[in-house]
Amino acid sequence: MKTNNLKTQYPELDSVMAKLAKNLQNVLGENFVGLYLQGSLVLGDFDLTSDVDFIVVVNKELTEEEVKKVQYVHTNTYNQDNRWVKRLEYSYFPKNILRKTSSPFPITNDQKNKELWYFNNGHPTIERSDHCNTLVTRWTVREKGKAVIGPDPKSLIEPISPNTLRREIKDTLIGWGEYLLKNPKQYENRFYQSYLVLNFCRILHDLDKGEISSKLVGITWAKVNLDSKWIPLIDYCWEERKDTSISVKQPAKPEIYKQSLQFVKYAVEEGKRYIVN
Repeated sequence: MKTNNLKTQYPELDSVMAKLAKNLQNVLGENFVGLYLQGSLVLGDFDLTSDVDFIVVVNKELTEEEVKKVQYVHTNTYNQDNRWVKRLEYSYFPKNILRKTSSPFPITNDQKNKELWYFNNGHPTIERSDHCNTLVTRWTVREKGKAVIGPDPKSLIEPISPNTLRREIKDTLIGWGEYLLKNPKQYENRFYQSYLVLNFCRILHDLDKGEISSKLVGITWAKVNLDSKWIPLIDYCWEERKDTSISVKQPAKPEIYKQSLQFVKYAVEEGKRYIVN
């Protein structure tokens, strides 16, 4: 399989992804199926503050030896001297798992069985997580994803109906929203005070439309369809997002952080009222 010429607005990122895909193909051999971009890279509004989201599809679950090999490839990539390698976020999907309709919410007794091998954004070490094992990821890869190397994603993932997607979005909106409202301390920083508002705007839009959108599409919709009192907060958070220096290490602004949590509570209540057929 040939590496596709991505031609994003960031040539250095294209190079990172092409080399990573090729290196993974080399170490995994016949177990490698493909590497697919997802998230804002394919939905729109990707910029210098964005995560680099993608998935790696394999024929079967990684062996212990293969886990060591992909960790080696990731470490070599992570140690490169460019901004993109510290923003990689991706999971390894066995083909049979990718065809399932698995979701992290609602929380169930078999939660461990939903976990995949995963590299978190900015983390050097592989771990197990259900972060990417969602219908949102599957829909995005199938309908919008770009293959760096690999067959058409539509040949790997079954179609997902709007209402099936809505049910997961609603469960996630309520489940994650209620969790973070009970455990807000970890989100008390400059990055998350804006991220939460923008992301919950997008979630509400996606619930309404039955498809996955960018944050910009989400906030544009929210400013028209939600209570207008939230518009100043939404505008503030969008401007904050454009600052490439924004970080979880920076303190939150107390009043903005308070408003952000209030918006999450509002979004959860809106989600509870939404009827999915």
